[in-house]
Amino acid sequence: MGGINIYCGSFSGGDKSGSAFESVLMEMKVMASAFEAETIDRLKTDLDKASDHLLIQASDAKNLLLLTRRYCVVINAQLAAPGDPLDQIARDEARGKADPTDLKYGAGLGWRAYCANDLLKAFEAAEAGAEPVALVW
Repeated sequence: MGGINIYCGSFSGGDKSGSAFESVLMEMKVMASAFEAETIDRLKTDLDKASDHLLIQASDAKNLLLLTRRYCVVINAQLAAPGDPLDQIARDEARGKADPTDLKYGAGLGWRAYCANDLLKAFEAAEAGAEPVALVW
């Protein structure tokens, strides 16, 4: 898998912005209500079974919208340049403490923020248009 792209309706996330999706889900779960955690567990199971894409139903996106907003506030506040995940990606890579592929799939703060921000936009699009969110690799 080279990376995961996020789509919903006319929204198309940044290049491979969904690559840290699994890590983002697990971090969000720590902040989740019991109901949100159940949705996350179901998505994680679906992700484990998927071969080249995952569809997140609009209802699940809506159920996770507020949690995703809260998570974005938390993770964006941790960035060296708040609100700039691409800057953080470069900083994470420059540190050289992890393999760039590991960073992309969730070991890097910048990649998690990049994913979370596009995931939030996709979930907002799903709520507005009642369309599923597609993660494609």
